[in-house]
Amino acid sequence: MQLPARTPKLAVRLLAGIAPLSIVVGATLNAQPKQNPLPAPAPLPVQPEPAKNGADKFVETGPELTLGECIAIALERQPSLKAVKDSAAATEAGYRALTNFGTASTLISPDVEIRKQQAKRGLMATSAEYQKLHNEVVQDVTRLYYTSVYAKQQLQLADRVVFRLNNLVDIAEVFLKETPAKDLGDFNLGKLQVMKSGLLDAKKFQTSARVGRQKALAGLREVMAVDARTFPFRVKDQELPIMSQHEPLEGARVVELALERRPELVLAAAGVDAFRLEVYAQGRIPFKRVVPTLASGADIKSKEIPQANRGTDYRPGGIIPEMPPQLVGSKFDRVCRAMAFAQRAESVYDKARNLIVLEAESAYSDFEEASERLGYSIQQFKLSKEIQENARASAEIIKAKDQLVQAEVIAARAQSDYVEAVYKYLLALAALERVTAGGIFPTFPDR
Repeated sequence: MQLPARTPKLAVRLLAGIAPLSIVVGATLNAQPKQNPLPAPAPLPVQPEPAKNGADKFVETGPELTLGECIAIALERQPSLKAVKDSAAATEAGYRALTNFGTASTLISPDVEIRKQQAKRGLMATSAEYQKLHNEVVQDVTRLYYTSVYAKQQLQLADRVVFRLNNLVDIAEVFLKETPAKDLGDFNLGKLQVMKSGLLDAKKFQTSARVGRQKALAGLREVMAVDARTFPFRVKDQELPIMSQHEPLEGARVVELALERRPELVLAAAGVDAFRLEVYAQGRIPFKRVVPTLASGADIKSKEIPQANRGTDYRPGGIIPEMPPQLVGSKFDRVCRAMAFAQRAESVYDKARNLIVLEAESAYSDFEEASERLGYSIQQFKLSKEIQENARASAEIIKAKDQLVQAEVIAARAQSDYVEAVYKYLLALAALERVTAGGIFPTFPDR
């Protein structure tokens, strides 16, 4: 029996004449969907060395590893991948055991030839399952790697802002204490308190960035299956890379690539075929009242099924295939029941296909949003620099220091938003790579 005609062409490369999305590293950000992209803004002016903020408690040691090296280590050491390899080895051993049965074995077990065909589908399924997990590990490493870089950039920004605002607040406190009331102008205790509030906001952001860095590194170590004591390392990248997009990307193309390449569809299609073969297998045994099924050799319910989420982040769930370890009854009754389970497997395939389409469309929408937000963040950052420069020009006298504090906070938030926009753009690219099973392949630096 052949696989269903709708089986995805996983082994087929991209359609002839249609180039994949090309992503390269550029010196400026020109990856916007607009016709006239804006250049990347310059970094904030270098400030004096900020005071310690507790980051010295988490000293990072060891060699520097690139994104590509982290991915290679994860693919080599991740226990989940090893477990799938072991399952594949067990499936292959079972298939070899079945092939050792000759023609004479059909006299004892008339269904043995059908079981051999089912075992082949099992090999396809384990191969697809490994590829699925491989794609997920690559995305997880990419996400956590750039999350740690993002948190470090945010922490450096917070350190500079806290250092500068601390100085401004100290100067303002001395000015308010030592200056006669008639010379204060409109500067008063209320404005000083507003300045202190801005400083506390910066300190909270500083704490969040520091903790975020540690969490991201901890997650990265888990995916790489390494320990901080026996395998210390540092992330090589100090800043998020600025990517450039040279080929147009459309939502329809993302969906097309996902349906062509996703291993989940191969897994579901192999299941459909195996369940259909079960109908034939049951029909080969006319006189037994209890006949084992394909489920007697493997737990088909052990595959990961997406769980539904109907909260704020809506996500429909998948369908679990069903097949008892044995069917009971006459040949007619067993065949009829096997047919019902085979029809359910068809629904499993249909649902898997629908979920893949939904995920591809959602990933493309996230990419579009990240691209637009990145363009707006660049404009906002440039505007905040102008606000900051105007405030500095008018803050020659102490009475205007509160305005300078506000300008510093606005500029810091704008730069933080810009860094976050770059970060989300990178994550959107990594998600597109997994959703299309490598059909879209971003060339991240040092990968």
